[in-house]
Amino acid sequence: SGESGAGKTESAKLLLQQIMNLCKGNSQLEQQILQVNPLLEAFGNAQTVMNDNSSRFGKYIQLRFQKNTVRGAKLSEYLLEKSRVVQQDAGERNFHIFYYMFAGLSSEEKEMYGLLDPSLYRYVSGQFGTQNVAQRWKDKYQEVCNALDMVGFQEQEQVDMQTILAGVLSLGNVTFDPEESNGPVKVSEASKGWLKAAAVSGCTEPVCVLFSLLSCEPFSELLCSPCADARDSIAKMVYGRVFGWIVRKINELLAENVDPEVELREIGILDIFGFENFPVNRFEQLCINLANEQLQHFFNHHIFQMEQAAYKEEGLPWETITFNNNEPILNLLLAKPLGLLSLLDEQSAFPQATDKTFVDKLNSSFKGNLHFQPARGHVLGFSITHYAGKVQYDARGFLEKNRDTLPANVRGLFISSVTPLLIPLHIHHEPGPTLARVKCGDQAHILRHSLMVLMERLYSANPHFVRCVKPNSQKEPGVVDNQMVLLQLQYNGLLETIRIRRDGFSWRPFFEEFAER
Repeated sequence: SGESGAGKTESAKLLLQQIMNLCKGNSQLEQQILQVNPLLEAFGNAQTVMNDNSSRFGKYIQLRFQKNTVRGAKLSEYLLEKSRVVQQDAGERNFHIFYYMFAGLSSEEKEMYGLLDPSLYRYVSGQFGTQNVAQRWKDKYQEVCNALDMVGFQEQEQVDMQTILAGVLSLGNVTFDPEESNGPVKVSEASKGWLKAAAVSGCTEPVCVLFSLLSCEPFSELLCSPCADARDSIAKMVYGRVFGWIVRKINELLAENVDPEVELREIGILDIFGFENFPVNRFEQLCINLANEQLQHFFNHHIFQMEQAAYKEEGLPWETITFNNNEPILNLLLAKPLGLLSLLDEQSAFPQATDKTFVDKLNSSFKGNLHFQPARGHVLGFSITHYAGKVQYDARGFLEKNRDTLPANVRGLFISSVTPLLIPLHIHHEPGPTLARVKCGDQAHILRHSLMVLMERLYSANPHFVRCVKPNSQKEPGVVDNQMVLLQLQYNGLLETIRIRRDGFSWRPFFEEFAER
């Protein structure tokens, strides 16, 4: 754990390499496991203002062992930041894979996928990079292809996947014009070529699905803004489905092939997105910071509560060490029925509710709460004092992102798709005022459930904590900002941890071992 850019992903890769090295088997499975991280980074990481290779999802890798040999691995992923596909703030980029494709594909392959100059695509903000950066991306694309091959992805699967990604980029350039004031809308003349590119890129069925969707009847009933929202919803859903398919495929390819009667031991590595405080913080940052609050609470429980309870139980002379308990913040966020996420789900269930009614509900519910502050003036937002400091959240888009809805007719179109990448999950209909929607599940509810399952896993294990400390905010090597480091040591509880390790009993032999000595 640690804040964004502190080195969690790099540490996780080093730890994985060390474990594979200790197995000393050098089997194909071990090499495949080592390729999982670079593969997932391409599809799940992106450049942010805090970190050039920021994990925009959480992952938990379970390594299964028989004696000292690794027999299989399983991956769980949490909360991919799908909104990044359609929007990035200043100084940020989309997921790496889009840039790798532009830099690494040959001219013939680009023509096959219908890809043009990257500066033309809205979803990558028309950005590319210098020649040096482009060369690095080209090398990275080759690494991704090698990783896909080594892990066991078929060539046709790789082609399908890239066809869909190219289709997503083209879809982002489709715009809409009203045929007359307050009347039905149509795809703008200028973007008909993009619509065709989204439809026929590679002539594969998933991309034809996108075309079918955009040419189907409900769109003619809509105004331009809902059409654009629907287009972006589809792009996010498709990218999320591709990412989920990659993870499922990895799990199929790396599953252990042993007798069910054989007992396997397990080592799990959790590498989750770090605490974030950007100039503008949205729904995604709240989800990320909640996950970090949970991890901090887990750390406190093991290092302080369990440790000191053991000293008292054994009658050791001990002066209690106090620590910054973040339980009140977790209650503010997770309590039922009046925690922030419960109120968000409640508001999301009302078709008439808006981000403003949600914020008004928070202001009345948390009046006087030390960890919650209403926004000043006419700003639609609120602040939460997290364990790592105060973060101001922009509440615009909270309800829409939490609802995570899709036009209802999309469901039938994706059911008819023959590719496994886009077979829909079990989703239910929720009619809306102008367009039937498919509800993919409140994101706050999904987040709460995912975190509960994750914490159950962690509490059932024997944990070791790797606390990553960020040396400076300039993303520079060899520079240590003492004040910044000290602040992290304070809010992480590491100064108190040092004290409990120094004053406490860090070496604990078993009685038999003690008697032998």
